[in-house]
Amino acid sequence: MAKCKKAALMAAVGLILPFMSHAQGMADEMKGLHGVLDQLYDEMMPLCSQLIGVGQGIAGFAAVWYIASRVWRHIANAEHIDFYPLFRPFVIGFCVMIFPSVLGLINGIMKPTVTATAAMVKGSDKAIALLLEKKEEAIKKTDAWQMYVGESGSGDRDRWYVRP
Repeated sequence: MAKCKKAALMAAVGLILPFMSHAQGMADEMKGLHGVLDQLYDEMMPLCSQLIGVGQGIAGFAAVWYIASRVWRHIANAEHIDFYPLFRPFVIGFCVMIFPSVLGLINGIMKPTVTATAAMVKGSDKAIALLLEKKEEAIKKTDAWQMYVGESGSGDRDRWYVRP
């Protein structure tokens, strides 16, 4: 009996929850994912500054340690030092060291793409709104709409009872 009550309660909550949530209203307030991500980036960069500093320190130490161990191995084997393979960890460590600047560079390069896609979304929203208006006008011209809904919203009862 307790399992039945629990299942009934879960079903009731599952049915009521969508009506209580305001997902559509929130979507209208957000105005797309671009704005949300921009706001999140602006809020999180200052909060992550200490973590970025720790990551920069670890990356710098790791790059220096890797390069030093490779150079030490070449010296210990009495070989010439090949700097080209050591260039990649140096560049990766350098990019981590200047991480906020790298993010700024990436954002600067990608900003025209973001702007263009936002303009495309606005254009497609206008096209969809126009298509929905035309569809609504076409539906209002049908006999079924005139019979069941009509201009007043209650339909035309005389048409209901007419047999085809």
